[in-house]
Amino acid sequence: MKTLVDAGPSTRGWHQFEMAARCMRWWGLNKVDGRKWALSAPLVKGSLLHAGLANYYQRRANGEKADDYYTELEAVSVLAQQEADKAEDGNEAALWLSSVPIIHSALIEYVKRYEYCSWEVVAVEQELRADIPRREDDTGEGDTFLYTQRADLIVRDAQGFGWIVDHKSAYRITSTTLRQYCLSGQFLGYQLFGRKMFGAKFGGIILNRVKLTSPHDWDRCAIEPAPQAVSDFVGTLKDIEARISKYSDKEKGMDFPPVFSEQTCYGKYGACPAYELCRWGE
Repeated sequence: MKTLVDAGPSTRGWHQFEMAARCMRWWGLNKVDGRKWALSAPLVKGSLLHAGLANYYQRRANGEKADDYYTELEAVSVLAQQEADKAEDGNEAALWLSSVPIIHSALIEYVKRYEYCSWEVVAVEQELRADIPRREDDTGEGDTFLYTQRADLIVRDAQGFGWIVDHKSAYRITSTTLRQYCLSGQFLGYQLFGRKMFGAKFGGIILNRVKLTSPHDWDRCAIEPAPQAVSDFVGTLKDIEARISKYSDKEKGMDFPPVFSEQTCYGKYGACPAYELCRWGE
């Protein structure tokens, strides 16, 4: 039986820490209550694209054993059907299945564009792990917390430099959207893991953007350096971890303190999924 590469979130990664940094109630509703929220089309399409690219690069890495894994198009169809079968209502199921054709179309063009790319695939969807000391002086054996990140793709270029590649789906490709990732915790963490893995031969982070709307387009750009932010990042993780630990006695999401801010509660993508819950209560 063929394998579908797991392209889901890592065990305890930036997506969780960012929840707590954004709003502790949002963290509690998700991590303590385990609440489910309405799916969005961008999330579904992004998940399908990641699955397709993960299987595409895993097959490239496996060489003669490529057929142990689904092709990029098969992977998209299989994941969409799996999620549709688990969906709690018909609308969610339809969203997964109806998204397949556009992802297939984008992947077909992507493979044509990068068929002869010289990247050597080092790892696909690898979970990177670090035990970070809780104390400010970094002492205290065993007093650590786990931080993880799942790297979409790790490659080595023709000059022998190692790169961490992050796939992003997009409806348009602009320099502005590229710049917004420079101070993202996700990419700052990649910088730390990349330096640990490759040392002086670490090239950096590549954003691999795929435009889903027709006509499809592609873009590969290195994330701009942010040395001060990288040096501050571990301290930021420690602060967030301390905040999570402070409220470890809370048993329900609504017991966690909210952040009331128009940028948090009603940002550029609209209302937070918990907006009405925080407004009216249970």
